[in-house]
Amino acid sequence: MIAWKLSQIAALTPYKLREKQQILALAIAELSGTQKVCLRIAKLCVLIPFFIMFAYIKGWGLVPLLLVAGLLYPLLTSPIDIWFAKTHFAQAISLFKQQNITQAN
Repeated sequence: MIAWKLSQIAALTPYKLREKQQILALAIAELSGTQKVCLRIAKLCVLIPFFIMFAYIKGWGLVPLLLVAGLLYPLLTSPIDIWFAKTHFAQAISLFKQQNITQAN
């Protein structure tokens, strides 16, 4: 099952939203180079059809569509980020806890 939101990840339930986002960033940083390239290619595969569609629209009708696309961008790409990072959440959580302990001291 694919997680659409960070709140659907069981390991992240005790954390606040900002902390979940930091853990996700740490998990993505743990990806290998080839995994990062695959992540970016997967995002492009989702976004390219929208850009092709926008290329055929002329005039001011494009402005509202671009605003909607800007708002939908996180909804389209977040599940991809979560899917690629899910294997690294355990490492990211331990790293996050270590960072919080060192910041507290």
